[in-house]
Amino acid sequence: MKSYTLLCFFLALAMIICPLCSVKKATDAISNEFFKNDSVENTELNAAIKADDATVKIMSASSKNITQVGLREYLIGAAAAEMSPVYHEEAVKAQIIASHTMLEYSKIHKSDDLNGADISDSSGTHQGYISTDAQKEKWGENYEKYREKIEKCVDEVIGLTLQYNGEPITAAFHAISNGKTENASDVWGGNYPYLISVTSDGDKLSPDYSSEVSVSADEFKDAVEKQGAVLGEDASKWIEEIKRTPTGMVKEITIGGKAFKGTDIRSYFSLKSSTFTCTIKDGGCIFAVSGYGHGVGMSQYGADFMARQGFSYKEVLEHYYPGTALVEN
Repeated sequence: MKSYTLLCFFLALAMIICPLCSVKKATDAISNEFFKNDSVENTELNAAIKADDATVKIMSASSKNITQVGLREYLIGAAAAEMSPVYHEEAVKAQIIASHTMLEYSKIHKSDDLNGADISDSSGTHQGYISTDAQKEKWGENYEKYREKIEKCVDEVIGLTLQYNGEPITAAFHAISNGKTENASDVWGGNYPYLISVTSDGDKLSPDYSSEVSVSADEFKDAVEKQGAVLGEDASKWIEEIKRTPTGMVKEITIGGKAFKGTDIRSYFSLKSSTFTCTIKDGGCIFAVSGYGHGVGMSQYGADFMARQGFSYKEVLEHYYPGTALVEN
C-alpha cells in the first residue's frame, strides 16, 4: 500500500513538472528569437542611446569659451555649419561621418590651444559647428525641415567613422574641387595615403566653380612686397614662374624674385582656391579661380553629384578616401 501511494505521488509530480519544462523551453525560444530580431531592428536606436551618453567639448574660436554638448547634437551642428542642407541625404551622411572622424582624430591629437576641449568650431583649423539658435537664424522658415533632415541622417550613421591602419583619419573635405581632388602631400606635405588625387565628376557643373578677383597694382605690390618681393616698374615682369601640381593647382609662384606658395597667394588675396591664373592688366592683377577650398579629400559638391547619380554614402567615402575602412565605434 505504501509503495502504491509513493508511485501515485511521483506520477502526479511528473505530470506537473514536464509541462512546465516544455513551457519554459518554448518561452525561452520565443524570447531569444524576439531579442534577436529586436537587436537587428533597433541598431539605430542603440546607436542613438550610446550617442546620448557621449559628450563633446567645443571651444569657440572667437571667445575661447568651452561648451559641452552630446555627440548627436554636435554632429547635427557640424553638418549644419559645413554642408548645404539641400544636398542629397547620402552626401549629408558622408559629411556627418567625415565630421565624426575629424572629431575623433582631434581627440587623439589634441593641441594645447584647445584648453582642454575636444575640438574647436573653427572651420579653418578643425571644422565648423553652430548651435540650435544659430541654425534657426541661418535657416529661418526652413529650420524645421532642414533640422529634421539632418537629424535623420545623423541617426542613421552616428556610430561610424573612417579609419586607416586602425586609427581615425584626417577626413579633410572642401566645397568644390577643380575637377580632381589634390594629393595632400602637394598641399600640406607629409604622408597621407588615403588623401590622394581622384576625379570629382560634376564639380565643374557647380554655379560656384569659377570666380574672379581683381586687385589694383598698389594692393598687389603692397601684399607681396611685405613678404620680400621686389617689383620693378615693368608690371609685365612681376610674375616670373608658376609651378603647378598634376591637377593644375598652383604649388609655387615666383613674383618679383620671391617664391610664394600658391596657398599663400590664395590667403593674401582671399581667393576661393589655389587653382588660379593671374593676369597683369591695366596696372592691376586679375585672378581667374577654379574650385572652392583647399581641394584635399572629399569634395562636398562632388559627393552630392555622386549621390544624385545613385551612389550610397559608403561609395562616396570609398571614392574620396581610398583605402580607408568604415568602422563602428
